[in-house]
Parts: sequence; C-alpha cells; structure tokens
Amino acid sequence: MRLIHTSDWHFGKRLLGTDLLPLQATFCDWLVELVRDEKIDCVMISGDIYDRADPKDDAVDLLDDVLNRIRGAGASIVAISGNHDSAERLHFGTRFMSSSGLHIRTERREIKDIAAPLTIEGRDGTEVEILPIPYLDPTRVAMAEHSVPNHESVLRAVIKNQISQLKNPSRAVAMAHAFVVGGKESESERKLTVGGTGSVSSDLFKDFGYVALGHLHTPHELGDGRLVYSGTPMPYSFSEEPKKDEDKKSVRVINVDRDSLSSVAVLCTNFRDVITLDGSLEDIMSAAKYSKYEDFFVRVRLIDAGRQIGVRDRLKRRFPHLLEVVPRQSDQQKLLDSVRLKEMARRSHEEVVREYISETFPQGLDDFQESFINEALVDVPSGDDS
Repeated sequence: MRLIHTSDWHFGKRLLGTDLLPLQATFCDWLVELVRDEKIDCVMISGDIYDRADPKDDAVDLLDDVLNRIRGAGASIVAISGNHDSAERLHFGTRFMSSSGLHIRTERREIKDIAAPLTIEGRDGTEVEILPIPYLDPTRVAMAEHSVPNHESVLRAVIKNQISQLKNPSRAVAMAHAFVVGGKESESERKLTVGGTGSVSSDLFKDFGYVALGHLHTPHELGDGRLVYSGTPMPYSFSEEPKKDEDKKSVRVINVDRDSLSSVAVLCTNFRDVITLDGSLEDIMSAAKYSKYEDFFVRVRLIDAGRQIGVRDRLKRRFPHLLEVVPRQSDQQKLLDSVRLKEMARRSHEEVVREYISETFPQGLDDFQESFINEALVDVPSGDDS
C-alpha cells in the first residue's frame, strides 16, 4: 500500500504580487500523474489547502478539479484544515463526501468531535489507520476547566481522546498542522501565536508510526525521521531557495508494509524556482554564470553605490520573471531601519493602531468607527475573527 503526504498548497497565493495559480495548476497535473503512475492508494493533504479563509473562485475551482482527478486516478483523499483555511467552509458537506473517498477533517468546538480516526484500504486489501488532526485554535476549542489554552494542550487533549480508537498506533499515520519544536521556519509561514505559544513538543507524537506534518514550508524530518514536514510544492518566498538537496520541494511517498511504515521524498517538478542574486548591475546583466537563472523568479540585491535609471527594465530583459530589485542601503539607513524595527516591536497593538489612525484620519473618527476600532483591539489579539 502506498500513500502520498503533501501539504501547504496555498491555492490563491501571490508572490510579491505575482499570481501563482497557473504554476499551482501545473503542480496538480504532476501530482495526478504521480498518483496514477505509482498506483498511490491515498493522498494526504496536511493543511493550508488555500492561502486565505475566503479563497477566490479560481482557487476553489482548481481544488475541485484536482481532487476529482486524484479520485479518478484511483486514490482516496484525506485532508485537514490549516491555519490559513476556514474550518467552517471546508467542513461543509464532509460527511456526504466521505462516502465517495474524500475525507476532510476540520476544527470543531468540542474535543470529542475532532479527528475521528479513519481506516483506508489499499488496492491490495492492505489497511492503514489515519488520525487526521486539523489546525486547532486554542481560543476556539472548548477545553476542560483550568486547562491552559495553548496549542500543545489542545493538541494533547485531542490525541488522548482519539488514540484509544486506533488498533495499533505504531503502524498508524497521524496528520497535524502545527509548529513542532525543532522545525525549520521560513519567511512565508504565518506565525501560530494566537492564544499562547505556537509550538508543540515532538513527544506528543511518540506513539505513531509516521506523522504527516503541515505548516512549515521547507521539507524536513524531525527526530528519528518519523515526523516529517512535506513542505510546500513550490517556493512561496525567497527564503525557500534550497541550500542543499534535501531542501528541494517534494512530496513524500509512504510505503505501508505489514509491520512498518517508511517514506521517501519525490522531488516536485514543473514549478519556477527562486533565486537572489547579489552583485553589480553590469555583472548580473553580463556574467554567463547567471544564465541558468533566467527562467527563475529573481530578486536582485545591488551593490552599486548611487541611484541608477532604468535598472528594473534592464534586468527584466535578461530575467523576465524578475520580482524585486533591492538597492544598496547606506550604513546609516540600515542603522535607522534597525532602530525603527526594535522600537516598533516594543509597542502594543493599540499604540500602533492609534498612531496609524491619527496619521491617516487627522479629522478623527465618528462614533461608529471609534466603537468598531475599540472592539477590534479587544477581539483580534485574542483570536476572535468574528
């Protein structure tokens, strides 16, 4: 029996204003072909299916299309909601869809209603149990009295409630969308800090044979290799430029044997990689060593002193997918920026918002606007998105 572990598709994502949906559609074509060629029995998607809670129509259409084609290629699907997804929207119709081989698990208000285990049967009759734990906001899930409302406590409560339902946890797969201590972060993840600390201990998953993690965008293993972040199918920030082979974008193919689970990374293709080029304008425009990056998404950091005219247009003639040009900063400007960032970090949400309002609306706010702002300053830091 063979499974695929993938995550963080972020359908609808834009990279510095550039629509990535055409490349995401190409990834879908590649994934469906992999499912068909490798006779995959189940595709597991570990959260952040969409990039936003209210995805646009074209992102919804792409998901509908790829899920239908994966089922047509013979694989069932197990997906969980991530912190970018709307649990309510993804939950709609899930009970009906389960009978067709599409199993979506999302956050619910009660611990007992979260992450009911699934048994997936392969083409050869082999079975594997999956515990699909969605992203859990500790401010939205009802916890026992006197419980500490953080990510680890709510995740621990769900696992404790459901693990007894598994016949053999050591041969089961747990899915989760969380930041496990020791994981590799990048610039494109949204921090999991609502309701307390966003990190959880790897010890939570010590009983499982394989843990299919989502949230962190760089593919990597934790501990003894049982805990795996599959990462995004393509780069979503320039920080995801691979520094070594294991950083390259991939999905994991899991082999389910009679007594064990093992996995191997399969490199994704058909996406546009990212690169940051540092150097002078003339060198970057003329050096042969940069030819291999001409179809990449490119960020250029110039070392030239002084302002030059038409830099972006010149660079785009060689790098048509140029996204950003960063001019050289003086040492004085770097110092000022550093001081400004440190000063901003010390200020409260209310101080930042009030300063913005005073600068943007010098005439002041009316009673309704003032009331709205006051309520938002109370609700948003506590995680209330209503």
